[in-house]
Amino acid sequence: MAAATASAAPAEAAEHAPVAIPLNGLEWALETQAPELSTGVPVPMPGKPDRPEVGEGRLLPGRALPQVPIGTALPATRVTAPLSDVLGDAGLEQLDVTAPESDVDTSTPGASLDAPLTGPQPDHFGLPGTKLPQAALHAPLLRTQPGAVVGLS
Repeated sequence: MAAATASAAPAEAAEHAPVAIPLNGLEWALETQAPELSTGVPVPMPGKPDRPEVGEGRLLPGRALPQVPIGTALPATRVTAPLSDVLGDAGLEQLDVTAPESDVDTSTPGASLDAPLTGPQPDHFGLPGTKLPQAALHAPLLRTQPGAVVGLS
């Protein structure tokens, strides 16, 4: 049991990688206080692809190119920018923008094909009939609910 918990901990910790963004060079170049930025890089985790759909009267299974779901979480991001150098003595000291962590669900595009032949026809002595070929593209999916909170102090 302890081995299972030990192996699960790194996978949970790998949902996003923290990123340090050095902005100290701005203080020297612009002669002002640099904003502080903390964020992370999301690590996408692929899921199980859709199964092919076998239908009656079809020679090829549906969803010949299956869609693959991919899930991740956008990491929390925070930007704190001092305003005293920009606005002077306006009574505002800093701008604080915070975006909380939000889930992202997406999937790759997929495709379905159907041959221009039907299955064996009893009225054609067991030979397949002809029909129009069919092709369909399944659009990719992107679902998330990002948000942000802006504060002045």
